[in-house]
Amino acid sequence: MLRNKSVFATPWLTGASALALICAAGSAWGQAPAQAQTGQARTGQARTGQATPAADTVSELVVTAQKREQRLQDVPVVVTVLSGAKLAANNVTSVADLVTLTPGLTSTTNGTEGTTIARIRGVGNVADNPGLEDAVGLYIDGVYRPRNGVSFNDLGELNDIEILKGPQGTLFGKNTIAGVIQITTKRPSFTFEAQGEATVQNYNGYGGSISVSGPIVADKVAIRLYVADRQRDGFVPVVQAPDTHIPAQNDEHVFTTRDQLLLQLSDDLDVNFIADYSQRRDHCCIAVDFHNGSPATVQNLVFPGTVPNPVDPENKTAFLNRTNQDLITDQGISAEAHWKTPWLGNATLTSITAYRDSKENVGGDTDTTLADILDSDPAFNFTRFRQFSQEFQYRGSTERLNWQVGFFYSNERLDTQNFLQNGPALGPYLNVLSGGVLPANGFPVGQGATDLYHQKEHSEAIYTQEEFKLTDQLSLIGGLRYTWEHKDLASLHGNNDTANLCANLLQAATGSPTPIPFSAYGAFSKATFGTACLINPAFKGVNTHQSLDEGALTGTAKLQYKFSDEAMTYVSYSRGNLVGGFNLAETTLPFGPGGAPNTSLAPATDTSFPAENVNAYEAGAKTQWFDKRLSLNAALFYQSYRDHQLNAFTGTQFVEFTIPEAQTAGAELEGYFAVTPDFTLNGGVTYAETTYPSDAKNKAVLQAPGSNLFLLPGSRLSYAPLWSATLGGSYRHQVAEGWDGFVNLDAKYTSSYQVGSDEDPVKMQPGFGLVNGSIGVTSRDKHLEFSVWGTNLFNQFYKQTAYDGVLQTFSAPPAANPGENNYYYFPGAPRFYGATLKVRFE
Repeated sequence: MLRNKSVFATPWLTGASALALICAAGSAWGQAPAQAQTGQARTGQARTGQATPAADTVSELVVTAQKREQRLQDVPVVVTVLSGAKLAANNVTSVADLVTLTPGLTSTTNGTEGTTIARIRGVGNVADNPGLEDAVGLYIDGVYRPRNGVSFNDLGELNDIEILKGPQGTLFGKNTIAGVIQITTKRPSFTFEAQGEATVQNYNGYGGSISVSGPIVADKVAIRLYVADRQRDGFVPVVQAPDTHIPAQNDEHVFTTRDQLLLQLSDDLDVNFIADYSQRRDHCCIAVDFHNGSPATVQNLVFPGTVPNPVDPENKTAFLNRTNQDLITDQGISAEAHWKTPWLGNATLTSITAYRDSKENVGGDTDTTLADILDSDPAFNFTRFRQFSQEFQYRGSTERLNWQVGFFYSNERLDTQNFLQNGPALGPYLNVLSGGVLPANGFPVGQGATDLYHQKEHSEAIYTQEEFKLTDQLSLIGGLRYTWEHKDLASLHGNNDTANLCANLLQAATGSPTPIPFSAYGAFSKATFGTACLINPAFKGVNTHQSLDEGALTGTAKLQYKFSDEAMTYVSYSRGNLVGGFNLAETTLPFGPGGAPNTSLAPATDTSFPAENVNAYEAGAKTQWFDKRLSLNAALFYQSYRDHQLNAFTGTQFVEFTIPEAQTAGAELEGYFAVTPDFTLNGGVTYAETTYPSDAKNKAVLQAPGSNLFLLPGSRLSYAPLWSATLGGSYRHQVAEGWDGFVNLDAKYTSSYQVGSDEDPVKMQPGFGLVNGSIGVTSRDKHLEFSVWGTNLFNQFYKQTAYDGVLQTFSAPPAANPGENNYYYFPGAPRFYGATLKVRFE
């Protein structure tokens, strides 16, 4: 949490009945299953949520990147800090909006809002398989969100955001092997304040928010209430099938509320309760085709005009026979208690308890053409997470030692169901595609495959980190964490394929007088028979139970030297882990000796994959110049990953592939310059050379017979630009008595990078730049503010993710012959612009 030093100048609050309160907080939600992992401790007046004054020098910025308050310039971690003013100037309402402001950070949204994910220094994964957990830890008001996607709603009134780069496994735990994003919203205030905001924008967008904060009992009880509603039409136009009424896709219909109650029970004890609820009812997220090959010719032969051919490489129009629907409900409660104990020099005990419940229903046009080939129904396609967590942190200090210890427990329930059903055009399409081998009536309409998964997880961890001041200038920092992880998975597969086409075809292909037993399906290649066996009868009625137990020791060691208050250097080592899990998809065994996974038709009863581990090394320097008005911070890093978890698309689903080795190495430079009290500049550059080493271990896996990932050895990681750079400025000047005018401008350049998992050259995104800006006026008393703003001001076209078209990929593997495939991409947001009026009362 970023703060100005003046904000937390008062001492810690105190009290004596913390244990009773902590037990009460735990019992309130202890019966609910969940998982959460908590972030920072908050102390002093900053917990009241009072507005943070603008800092004229970087030396005033205080962060909690090491779960204790420190000057930004004293922290031996690369941290990008975004103040509330910076976030407001760029209309940041979700984590996805941070990309333009942060070098080295990328974010993508694929088939649903729930698949939105962040990556740091080129490291991350694709969230379409809920069995995988995220490589970037996301914390909102101290509560860990185990799947990033449910956290990309309207975040409410933002106080600040810290982006910690590189593994952070010692203090923040599992699933932080790329970094951490800490988000802090405004807290209740003991002085009355209220704000209303109204916004209009292009695409018929409108929305607003109202917040109220103030005391209920003077100096003892305070509240903060926030509610917002935002609506916008979609930005992807649709060519639609006859007799359908499909709105423009990728619209927004969001409602959110976030309410807090702060109890300051004594000078030593306080508790903050938060209850939040968000709901999305969107037509999202649609893909459009940008490169068509021979499948388009066949499709238009069977169903004229079903796909554009030829297609513009920057096509922005979708072809659909039904709309996409994305329905999300995300809600939770948390309690954070702080007790300044009478022991160990008034060490502070913090308890953070949280329960969350999120559900997403999705459905729509799976093949994304005018022909109704495959589709899904949101009533039968859903993912639900329920998470409970409890963390205790105990920290204190002496003249030479800063210490902290902690315990963390989490419990999660994950339920997901996938149903893919045949459309009326599937049979005729495959009949022509197969030259008449597959009958036109071989895929009964409305039938399909259903997969149901129920996963239980619980995790415990103990950790400690100490800072020893060897001298007034030299410090040694060390920490260890041990995590126990247990998962249970029950999977039930079924289908209602009455035509039994796949089984009949395999029997005919072998000349067998009797049906082929499912145990022999490993002898059939998915590349040859996968289309006919889209509904694989070998999975019908398969019911499996799996368990996974892991233990992981992670830690860090750092040596820090302060030349002065304006210059510091450090070197560090850290180890982190991304927990293993299970593929929540229909995965199959290898085809043939030494074949790649998921290449035959035989079901794999063991769908587990191992944990990913990282060893990271970093050397950095933080400096200040010109009376601390200029800061320049630089770092060199090297991160080596083992058992890298890659989520790759197989044609109709995403499946995890474990890659033995991956790495990223590079340099970062960030700066901030207060040119005058009214004019500030900020910028940063990240150079990240990511790669899958072209060694024997990787080649044995990635270039195994039948592998779609044969291009990966020696290539950069997907979604990992070599260069990214940001530059921004803010200027404020008096324009009339009692009124100031302001201008904000922020830009980011990203070099070319892959937006597909298999490194297919067709899926390369060229380098591009994004520019955001705002201009407006505000009263000196801050009671009124009006601004006009824009994001992606130059309407830059870019692809978020590209994939091989569903049942439109004739080449095996796809990257071997791109001319035999149709390709689709999820478009980035276009230019948005609008006007916002804010009214404040104090």
